[in-house]
Amino acid sequence: MKGSDALTTLRRHWPFMLVAIIGAGLIFANLGSGYLWADEGDTAVLASNILKFGVPRAWDGVTFMDSDFGARVNNDLVMVSSPWLQYYLAAASFWLFGENTFAARLPFAFAGWLTILLVYRLIWQSIADRRAALCGTILTICSVQFLLFCRQSRYYALAMLFTLLLIETFLRMKTPRQTALFAFVAILLFHTHPIGIVPVFALGALTLIDRGFSSQRRAFWLALPAVSVLTVPWFALAHTGYTENASLVPSVRDFFARLVQYLIECSSVAPLIGVTVLAVVSSIGRSRIDRPSEQRARELLVTILAVSVSYAIAMAVTQRMAALWVTGLRYTSAVIPLLATAAGLLIVKVSRGKNSVLLSLLLLFAFTNFAQITPWLFWADKNPDPEQKIVAPHVPEKMINCFLPAADLLFLRDLFCSNVGTVGKCSEFLRENARANDLLVTNYESEPLYFHTRLPQGMKIMRQDAIYETARRRGLPEYVFGVDHARWVVWRFNWDDYLGIRWPDVSDHLLAEGAQLNDVAEIKETAWENRENIHFHRFSGDTYLFPHDTNLQAAHIFRVDWPAVP
Repeated sequence: MKGSDALTTLRRHWPFMLVAIIGAGLIFANLGSGYLWADEGDTAVLASNILKFGVPRAWDGVTFMDSDFGARVNNDLVMVSSPWLQYYLAAASFWLFGENTFAARLPFAFAGWLTILLVYRLIWQSIADRRAALCGTILTICSVQFLLFCRQSRYYALAMLFTLLLIETFLRMKTPRQTALFAFVAILLFHTHPIGIVPVFALGALTLIDRGFSSQRRAFWLALPAVSVLTVPWFALAHTGYTENASLVPSVRDFFARLVQYLIECSSVAPLIGVTVLAVVSSIGRSRIDRPSEQRARELLVTILAVSVSYAIAMAVTQRMAALWVTGLRYTSAVIPLLATAAGLLIVKVSRGKNSVLLSLLLLFAFTNFAQITPWLFWADKNPDPEQKIVAPHVPEKMINCFLPAADLLFLRDLFCSNVGTVGKCSEFLRENARANDLLVTNYESEPLYFHTRLPQGMKIMRQDAIYETARRRGLPEYVFGVDHARWVVWRFNWDDYLGIRWPDVSDHLLAEGAQLNDVAEIKETAWENRENIHFHRFSGDTYLFPHDTNLQAAHIFRVDWPAVP
């Protein structure tokens, strides 16, 4: 492209450039502030170990790290249940920028920003309408849940980026080069998270059942063997980790209950209801979009529908209702930009050239909850028990937030505010008071605590853990299996018995060995630092939009003094 052509293109799309800059500010501003929460800590610790060993080992010679009690590691103590792409990206960032919170989150934030660009390009390639592309992009950056996913040291933003790339390559898949690119993106998506294989097969099904995609059929089935060879064997390698975190649906009744719960999770943070209404309205009357654009728009909407439905079915088959209620769209984060893309297309289609209608719909979708399920369930139970109810919606504590979300303002405020929780306070205390090789024992969120302090940790492998015998055979030091010689204990009393051990067991053992326990700090329990799900996210000032447990027991830090050895 010549310089003059590029300048003309930039001028034509200047509103999008402004939105992209705003999106970058929302994603990257103060990215390194705050401490990592549990899952982010897992990414960071294993990425750090990649720099040492070349692979994500759970044992780095100092501390053993596995949040699933050893179910995720093989006999070489290498983590194998989760695909490695996210860990290698974080490791590359550490290599370039040092091992810190900013570097841990940077590659994922960048993937989130690229997702914004891709939303615009998908719509522009579909109908060449800047208004629709701009609407989809604005709706994407106005989603606080999208922004929270982008600002995590975790795979969520990668899943969004590669899912949209998968759809883009699929829609253009005609040549051998495009077929190879589709296979490459599909492989990357799987190695972001295994559920990434689901939309691949959904798109394959479209080539068989929808005549509009028959031209992609041959290319898809040529790409599938390469995708299968580089993805399917991972399931055999990692089956123990998946059985730890998945629960196959036991009955048809349970399947539909789980499906409803998943749809609630989608419609709570994305405009699923609004998109459905717009789709119905747009089907009434004759569209003014010319036929080629209409066909391309249809193809994009159908792929979005197929991918979204495939995600819903997969989650209903593999996840318990209570797990769905807690994790939300963590595993299927791509649904958010996909529904924003669909909304952008449909808003322009429904407005039929009337800018006043377009602007009204855009404002309704972007700055109210009426396109989501929340305002329609404002009367529901604010403290549901997902284990006991058929469905369990999320309802904000304040009724006004059911209709006009406060999340946008709270998120913006947090870009300029400190928001340190229990892990952060404990880390700060230990950095000030502990020596480099002091042994630490903790019962919750050990990963971020280790990343932020680098203190060796004891009591990491219990006798009942699957990895116990293997760890013994590999000669891990004795402190890994118990609390002897601990210098510090950080006990999160709200999670007492989480590891199968209660505080009296630990304290009684230490006292029986002659140790003296000194309660040196009481730390307010805030549950998590930077939780990814908006329904459980703590904004600065201990502000929650949704009901939360206010009776959390304080965490305590104990200094352990041992008798002098004669």
